[in-house]
Amino acid sequence: MRLSTALLSVASAIVFAVSSEAVNNPVVAGYLLLNPTNGPAKLKALADNAANIPVNRIFLSFARPGMVYVPGSNTLEHVGLAYGTSGDYGFADLKAQVAKLKAGGVETFLSMGGWNYGCFPYVYTYYSVGGYGTSTPNYYKIQENGGTLAGCTEANMWCYTCEPKSEGTVLADFDIFPEPSNSSVWQAALTYVKANAKGDAPVFHPEMVPGTQWKDPKNQMVNLVPGDGYYAKVNRDPYQDLVYLGKDLGLTGVDVDYEEMWHADYYKNGPAAGPWTNHQTTYKYAAIMQDVRLSIQAIEPTMLLATAASAAGGLSTNWWGGNLKNIWYNMNKWYPDLYTFVASTGGVNVMTYDLSNNQQYYECPDANTCSLSQQVNYYMKSYSDNNMLAHVGYEIGTPAYPDYNHDAAHQLPLIQSELTAILAVQGAKGGFFWELYKGIGKQPDNVEVSSVAQQICKAALGANTPRCAGSIPQPGGGSITVTPTATVTVSPTGTPTTTTPTTTTPGGGGQCTLPAWSASTAYSGGAKVSYNGRQYTAQWWTQGNVPTSGSPWLDNGACSGTGPTQTTTPGSCGSTAAWASGTAYSTGAKVTYGGFIYTAQWWTQGDTPDSASVWVKGSACTATLRRRLYY
Repeated sequence: MRLSTALLSVASAIVFAVSSEAVNNPVVAGYLLLNPTNGPAKLKALADNAANIPVNRIFLSFARPGMVYVPGSNTLEHVGLAYGTSGDYGFADLKAQVAKLKAGGVETFLSMGGWNYGCFPYVYTYYSVGGYGTSTPNYYKIQENGGTLAGCTEANMWCYTCEPKSEGTVLADFDIFPEPSNSSVWQAALTYVKANAKGDAPVFHPEMVPGTQWKDPKNQMVNLVPGDGYYAKVNRDPYQDLVYLGKDLGLTGVDVDYEEMWHADYYKNGPAAGPWTNHQTTYKYAAIMQDVRLSIQAIEPTMLLATAASAAGGLSTNWWGGNLKNIWYNMNKWYPDLYTFVASTGGVNVMTYDLSNNQQYYECPDANTCSLSQQVNYYMKSYSDNNMLAHVGYEIGTPAYPDYNHDAAHQLPLIQSELTAILAVQGAKGGFFWELYKGIGKQPDNVEVSSVAQQICKAALGANTPRCAGSIPQPGGGSITVTPTATVTVSPTGTPTTTTPTTTTPGGGGQCTLPAWSASTAYSGGAKVSYNGRQYTAQWWTQGNVPTSGSPWLDNGACSGTGPTQTTTPGSCGSTAAWASGTAYSTGAKVTYGGFIYTAQWWTQGDTPDSASVWVKGSACTATLRRRLYY
């Protein structure tokens, strides 16, 4: 699909009008990680309370980069959003909730990508984590799970660098951003990128198709590319289909969360000892964004386009590998019209979290810039110094990096003093956070989600803005305002206060007789707890996972005062039934077990899915594996 000059002119005029509004109205946004178990209930709770929640934008996450959506089909079957498991896969319900959110003054975006939907385990292990010697921050994963780099194979998920072994991931849980070479829109995007390239000569790689075998020309190893190549089989452009789906759902915009660090490390250029350039990754990312922009202009000109960006993405200094430094700086330098389109409509949202102060690996920008707030303000300043409009990001709870179980001492979680210091500099500009139902995690001083949202909201929209006094609602009633030790509230002046929690909390249930959940307690599979007036059962060992966040906790209903009555089958996943030892299964039958979907290869009865070859393990029931480790 190609655009005429007239259409581009009209689209530009519309974008200018939208841009002015976007700049003058700060956004307070939260990501919502969807899954078929309780994702719909979480979204419904937010939609039912849209006028009173302390955010005015929600990012629904994540769609697969290789998604397929035919306009007018009204199904999420090939989207990978994990919202439903049968029928229309949740399309009608999702559209209804989007309409309620809009009526309540909350914008909704659909986000494509994320960490797992952008991680190629083999390449990431061999060329990112293991590509710079043994003295790198994540090389311990290779040593613990494979011994040496050569010991990393698909059997041990290439030494579990994309996700830890405890997550039980399989290749189906990962994806890459494809290059849909048969699409005329993609070809137009490539023409734009090549015509404006100012660095190394652009080289694209359409031969790397998800779901197909790919031979690494550097070592001749053959591996299956993660992801689903269905888009290629039916000749669709996933980036165009993202826009078609957004239009049919009535979304405000779409979002691209591009985190392909493996691509930067594999296709880097420069001397053997560095520094290197990652221009090829800038070109690929720019082509993806241009494809989406062209699609928006042709299909739904008022739609907004947002993107997540690397904390170091706005820096212009030397790149030494292992991250996405320079990508957004170069995009703005070489493709300023594209950067401006994104920044002034949906926004460039900088992931200023998962930071560390471990100077063994030079993880502070300099010796005097090591705290969370210092690093956040440093990275945001790099964007503003280069005239790049961008929004700050916050992470609720325990950071994904560095791994808490390996290097908790160098984690930089969001505690109140750090949040206050960040807001003092960035607050008036708005911002976003990950994630709406993420718990405080393993550090008791972490600020819980409602308090974070309230404080961002008041700083950006004004202390007296009604929605800024609201809380994040729980599915089934109540709101997330309770920490293991105190409830944090924010006064109209922004001063945090604490109150001691009671054992009976809102949630639509009676008095709980089960022990209250505690973030510091380790629970084995089968353990039962109460939380905010409801009862939960652990499906497997867990510590620090808030029960309302979904797996590994199963919601057994409201407290009745007489103990739990289990209403959810352990291991269930939407409409896919849990495995039962007494049931006979035919070839192709699907069941859930231990939080994953399994498919029978032949007739079976009594064979446990995680120990019998008759069962093939598929994707996870919940979306906890769609991004980094989720506490």
